[in-house]
Amino acid sequence: MKHLFIICVVSIFFYSPNTYAQLMQKNEADSLAKMQAKPKNSNLLNFNLGEAKLSFNAYADFGYVVGPQRTHTFYDYITRDTVTQFGRRDFTSYPLYANQFSLSYAYIQAQYEIENKLRFRIAFHTGHIVDALYIEETPSTRIIRELALYYHLNKKWAIEVGIFPSYFGFEIVLNKENLHATRAYIADYTPDYEAGARLHYFINKYNTLRFMVLNGWQEIKEENGKKALAFVWSINKPNKIVGDWNVYLGNEYDNLKNQSKIRHYHNAYYKIWVGRKWIVAPVIDYVMEQKPINGTGSERGWNFVVAPAFSLRYAVTPKHGIAARWDYVYNPMDIIPELKTNTANGWQSNAFTLTLEYLPLPQLTFRVESKYGINKDAVFRGRYNEPTREDWYGLASFSFHF
Repeated sequence: MKHLFIICVVSIFFYSPNTYAQLMQKNEADSLAKMQAKPKNSNLLNFNLGEAKLSFNAYADFGYVVGPQRTHTFYDYITRDTVTQFGRRDFTSYPLYANQFSLSYAYIQAQYEIENKLRFRIAFHTGHIVDALYIEETPSTRIIRELALYYHLNKKWAIEVGIFPSYFGFEIVLNKENLHATRAYIADYTPDYEAGARLHYFINKYNTLRFMVLNGWQEIKEENGKKALAFVWSINKPNKIVGDWNVYLGNEYDNLKNQSKIRHYHNAYYKIWVGRKWIVAPVIDYVMEQKPINGTGSERGWNFVVAPAFSLRYAVTPKHGIAARWDYVYNPMDIIPELKTNTANGWQSNAFTLTLEYLPLPQLTFRVESKYGINKDAVFRGRYNEPTREDWYGLASFSFHF
């Protein structure tokens, strides 16, 4: 571990803080779902078609990861088969592999828009994050990042239908838009995409309410016929405070056990600028999920998950800086599929991340990052595939978007 942090300290002169505070944000109709900021002139190509505009964008995130994982044989939830692989990590979509170069995420996007009337967007993606998070979807829909129509009913109301990135969770799959190159453990559990309909209500310049009817918890293909409801209150004051309060209520009906499983979820995060140098980001995820029927005749009750996190960034210069994150997950009943341990104490972890960043251009970000996590039970694997309570990696990455 100490070698990873030495690398980070030496690299501080080459890496910088995320300066998205300086990026121009577009209006609500133009912004990507769940992205808090978007740089000016970020379209790769623009074509004016009368009163409409056709634009194209691209994004990619590529890096090299160092970790203890080597070759081992295991049951792979992605391929749904027993495989032998080199460098495969557990409990994460990125970094999914260690000791190799890897593409975490990339997409290309086309958008047709008539300002203040309608917007149609289609985007296709690839990368290890897609491999890990879209395993339940059909092959034809796994490649779809977004396919949605957004229509303005009037100045206060808009409706959106289709497949789109989720508002839930602070850290999205576009790592460049996060404060860190990789995400907290809980991030893969919170929905990264949705399919359904959204109704947007613009209270004022800074506040928006959203009401949603969805296929379910991160579902393009409907699994059980039980639609879910969701609510979001978004605050968007660039350079001051940006964040969401998210609420989800759905029946994750278990077809195999033929019983309901109500899930009630709250997520709140706020990215707060403190002067010109500091950004602080408190985050909380809270889950209530109905217990399975155990055959004793007693009331079912509820299982709980609590996952707070806190990030802090300091801008050393306009292009150089440092960020740190602490994240905690309390999941003693082992109800999170992405963090399934099958151990006595479930998943109970603390993790610490240090990130150094360099932003030479608005379109380009370089990062060096190290993370150390520790769990109550030995759920991770060491160099020789032995069970261990500790998880660590070092990472160097670059991301770009146009």
